[in-house]
Amino acid sequence: MSWPFPAQTNRTLLALAGIALLGWLAWENVSDELIPEMEETGGYAQRLEQTASWQYDEEGRLAYHLVTPSAVQLDADDRYELQAPEAELINAADTPPWTLNAERGTLLDGGDTVRLDGSVRVARAPHQDRGQLELRTDRLWVYPQRQVARTDIPSTLRELDESGEIRWTSEADDLHLDWDKRVLTQSDRVRDRIQSQQAPRR
Repeated sequence: MSWPFPAQTNRTLLALAGIALLGWLAWENVSDELIPEMEETGGYAQRLEQTASWQYDEEGRLAYHLVTPSAVQLDADDRYELQAPEAELINAADTPPWTLNAERGTLLDGGDTVRLDGSVRVARAPHQDRGQLELRTDRLWVYPQRQVARTDIPSTLRELDESGEIRWTSEADDLHLDWDKRVLTQSDRVRDRIQSQQAPRR
């Protein structure tokens, strides 16, 4: 029985088959190295890198803008764990936004609740007769839809003048801020300090 193809064609087909076989063997040897190993995820659904999120209120206005280099969505209770989150809380068009950053964050309730942990810093640029406002604490709960922030651990709130000098400092172990109604409530060991204003030199 003879092959139905000429000798030249047979040699070409054999060469192609050999190349295909070598390619398959090579892939079998290196595929384990090329394909990432399954990680011990601890039950997360997805991991996002360099993520940005925009949350809007019921009237369609931007409530906050959040960016994070890494976000992990967990299966158990549908929350996102954030690394080094930075956020802007929007109040009114003619008012500077509050900027927030922390070492870690957690996004809950579909974005309606944000928990910040570790070296939390909240700041607002000077506005009208107010200098720059800064809040520092180690944990902060933020509710963008309600325009409310709170913490039940020690916090420090201060105002800076145009040159960066501290005008006053207020410390408390419990703080509640409603930035829509412009109401600040502090309780439990409240300690205030007002810096004396030095007269300008002549």
